[in-house]
Amino acid sequence: MRTSLTNSINGYVICSQCQSEFESGTTDAGTIQEYSRLDVGFTDIGLQVWCRRHEINVCHIDFEGNELETDFRCLLEYSDN
Repeated sequence: MRTSLTNSINGYVICSQCQSEFESGTTDAGTIQEYSRLDVGFTDIGLQVWCRRHEINVCHIDFEGNELETDFRCLLEYSDN
C-alpha cells in the first residue's frame, strides 16, 4: 500500500556536479545517494535543495505564495523485544 508516508520517489533530485563526478568513477561511493550531500528546506518563497559538497543550488521551487499541504509525520517500526 502506497501512502504519502512511504518512499514513493521515482525520480531523484541530484546535483549535476555530483552526478558527473560519480559517473566518471572519481568517487569511492557505491551509490549517488551515498555521495550526495544535499540539504533540503523551506525558504521565503518555497523549497530549496542545496548541494553542500559543491555549495550550489540544485533546485528551488517557488510556491508562488500558495500554501501547500505538508505532512511531517513518519512511520516507525516497533519491536516487541
